[in-house]
Amino acid sequence: MTAAPQGTARDVAVVGWIEAACYTLAIGVLSVAYAVANQQGAHIVVFILYSLLVSAIALIAITGFGDDARAVMKAPETWIVGISNIVVEGAYAILLGYVAPADGSLMLRWSIPLALVIGAAFMHRYPSLITWAGGLLVGGVVVWLMLGVEPAVIIPVAACAAASAIAINVRGFASEFHKQNRAATTITQKMQVTGVVTLVTVATSVVLVALLMMAVSTGLLPATPLLPDPEALLHMPTIVLALLVGGAIFTAMTYLSFSSVLKIRTENFIATSAFMPLATFLVQWPAASLGWITLPPFEWRLMPAMLLAIVGVLIMVGGRRTSG
Repeated sequence: MTAAPQGTARDVAVVGWIEAACYTLAIGVLSVAYAVANQQGAHIVVFILYSLLVSAIALIAITGFGDDARAVMKAPETWIVGISNIVVEGAYAILLGYVAPADGSLMLRWSIPLALVIGAAFMHRYPSLITWAGGLLVGGVVVWLMLGVEPAVIIPVAACAAASAIAINVRGFASEFHKQNRAATTITQKMQVTGVVTLVTVATSVVLVALLMMAVSTGLLPATPLLPDPEALLHMPTIVLALLVGGAIFTAMTYLSFSSVLKIRTENFIATSAFMPLATFLVQWPAASLGWITLPPFEWRLMPAMLLAIVGVLIMVGGRRTSG
């Protein structure tokens, strides 16, 4: 693979937009997979670690370790990115135990205005007023959606959405300043970095969870639902879903995101994130009709919320172009 896409500019752009659309659809499939895992009794910690481990192995099998693998492993940004990635996926999977996939996907859009705040406060990046207006619109949509959550579960729902949104931003900014990631110029090199980052952090997390499980079994620590029991490690639905999510969905998402950004530029790829809740909505209903997940009665208030979030992100992208 080369850094510069081949073919005419128009053909390359078309392929890039198709890849971005496929990435958005993959997010919808991922959300439904998390909901299925919850309903099949998978332990979230086991499911996330298995999925990410499979994804890391798949990426490295495709690209190899590369010449800078040892430097990648030692970089502090590697551990920040890796741990943040686990928090993102874990908190999102737990969130989908309380709300439908489309709702959960839309709640994570809180990460969009948060990115503007972090960029202004810590990076001295000051977006235009138009961009701020778009971000505030997206944030307002998320707050409005939160107000409709059942009072009995509002605290865990808000906590999971906040944890995932914060971790999304930590992961993004750490990735931006990751030396080896910045030096990577081709899709293959970027996938190599991602594979190594995921492998070392997930492998460390697996060892840590195993040690904590041993401490609980020997009475050194009290039992907690956050730690799996030995049976959860061999839960067949967890293993099958982890193979699907890690080997197919995560790996495909990694390739599609890197490839699409090269073809249509980052700001256009970011614009497609506004369609993720809508894509999740379109995927969840066939899954429910097949009996894979159980959904609450559809609330039509979700549709204008999704459309307003799309408008907000498009306003932000337009503001960036105007100020740039």
